[in-house]
Amino acid sequence: MRLAIVGLLCAREVRSSVRHRWSLVGALAFALLAVAVAHLGMSGAAQWGVSAFDRTSAALLNLVLLFVPLLALPLGATSFSGEMEDGTLSYLVAQPLTRAEVFVGKLCGLLAAMTLSLLLGFGCAAIFLGARGDVSIQAFATMAAGAWLLGVVSTAIGVLLSIVARTRSRALTAAVGAWLLLVFLCDFGVLALAATQALGANALFGVSLVNPLQATKMLSALSISDRLEVLGPVGVHAVRELGRPALAGVLCATLAAWTLVTSSTALSLFRRENLT
Repeated sequence: MRLAIVGLLCAREVRSSVRHRWSLVGALAFALLAVAVAHLGMSGAAQWGVSAFDRTSAALLNLVLLFVPLLALPLGATSFSGEMEDGTLSYLVAQPLTRAEVFVGKLCGLLAAMTLSLLLGFGCAAIFLGARGDVSIQAFATMAAGAWLLGVVSTAIGVLLSIVARTRSRALTAAVGAWLLLVFLCDFGVLALAATQALGANALFGVSLVNPLQATKMLSALSISDRLEVLGPVGVHAVRELGRPALAGVLCATLAAWTLVTSSTALSLFRRENLT
C-alpha cells in the first residue's frame, strides 16, 4: 500500500466532506450545543452542593452519546454510496490504484473530518469552561478521547452501511436506524433485562459491551468521578470484579474490536463490489 496515494485520497475526502458541509454544520451544531450544555451544567451547581465540573461532565457525556453517532454515522454512510450513485467511485477504482488504497484513504479522510468536528466542539466547550474555572483537564481530555473513539466506531459502521446499501438514500435510512438502535433500543433492552432479572450481573455486563455507546459511557464515567454510582449498577459490578484499570482496558478493547470488525468487513465487501 502506497502511503502517498492514501494521503492524497485522505485529503480529497476531507475536502469533499467540507464541500458537502455536513461535517461543518455538525461541528458548529456540536460546538453550540456543547457550550449550551456546559453553561446549563455549571449553573446552579453550588446550590445543589455538587461539583460544577462533575455536573457539566455528566451533561456533556449525555450530549456525546446522542450527538457523536448522529454526526459520524451519516458522514460515513454517504461516502461510498454517494460516489457509487454518481459514478465517481467507479472512475476512481479504474485508475492505477488498489481498492485497499481507495478504502483506507477514504476512511482516513472521514475520520479526519470527524476529528475536526469534535475538536471544534470540545475546543469551544474547553474555552468556556476554562474561562469559568473549575476544570479537570485530565477528566475533560479523557472524555474527549472517549468521544473520539465513539466517533471512530460510528464512522466505521457508517462506511459498512454505505457499501452494503449502495445508494445514498438507503444508506442514510440505515444510518438513522442504526442510531436509533444504538441510542434507544439497546439501552431499553438492557434496562428491561435488568428489570426482569433474567440474566445475572456478568451476563448483563456482557450485553452492555455489545453496545459501543455503553462502553464509551462507562469508559468516560471512570474518569469523570471517583464515585461508583455514576457508572450505574452494571458498571459498579464490573469495577468490583475487574478494578478500574482492567475495566478501562476491556472497554478500550471492545471499541477497538468494533472498529476492526466493521472496517475489515467493509473492506472485504468493497473489494468484491462490482462498480462497472
